[in-house]
Amino acid sequence: MTLTGAGQASLTMTDLIVSSALAQTIPVQLGTIVQPVSGKGTSIPVSFSLSAAAPNPFNPATTISYEVPQSAHIQLTVYNLLGQDVIRLVDQVQQPGRYQITWNAHNARGASVASGVYLYRMTSSTGYSDSRGMTLLK
Repeated sequence: MTLTGAGQASLTMTDLIVSSALAQTIPVQLGTIVQPVSGKGTSIPVSFSLSAAAPNPFNPATTISYEVPQSAHIQLTVYNLLGQDVIRLVDQVQQPGRYQITWNAHNARGASVASGVYLYRMTSSTGYSDSRGMTLLK
């Protein structure tokens, strides 16, 4: 199989024998088919998105998923309900793709945080911004 780019793949079979469950030979016509490759892991996202944390509520950790459609500087920060930074989970340029980051309910100094509601916000250098909430139950 050859990945040809632009969401297409090429698979070439030259010698193929197909048989039924009763070991009877089934005739096969070989040829070339170009088919778009689909699936969550193979295509580039078409827009920025920030998903809900899972699990939520959580203890002791939760995973945050997000999508980046173009190269951009991404920041993903967790805040308390007073709007204070708890920890910056991501602060770097990222290429197009799907990402996941796990937060273990610790702040930037490595100390465990209290039970409660926390907000997380993703921003990009392209102007995208989205926020969501999550609940830590100890």
